Amino acid sequence: MSEDLAKQLASYKAQLQQVEAALSGNAENEDLLKLKKDLQEVIELTKDLLSTQPSETLTSSDSSASALPSHSWKVGDRCMAIWSEDGQCYEAEIEEIDEENGTAAVTFAGYGNAEVTPLFNLKPVEEGRKAKEDSGNKPMSK
Repeated sequence: MSEDLAKQLASYKAQLQQVEAALSGNAENEDLLKLKKDLQEVIELTKDLLSTQPSETLTSSDSSASALPSHSWKVGDRCMAIWSEDGQCYEAEIEEIDEENGTAAVTFAGYGNAEVTPLFNLKPVEEGRKAKEDSGNKPMSK
């Protein structure tokens, strides 16, 4: 159960990050402000629930430590990120990094779409371009 709560907590924090990114462009939006407040409350409640769970959470945090990203990303870095709408990799710029959740807010170059994605899904631009070129060189049938 605590592993599920930890996943939910990470999801809530990622959602909060998206809402905060949206608020940076529209700070007076009442719906977004209410959503931010609600998410903050849910995050606190989930943290409280997690703190009352048995120490099983230690094992899940140990396993997540082994999945740490191999690349040290910084705000402003260019990367290849997976867009959730189509599952494809696109060039993006890192706008914000949440070390606690292991996520990054990215904006896709040339599209302007913003998304929060796990750090381990980000790839260096050269690596992502090569993979895209390899898949794009396949002959298409007529």
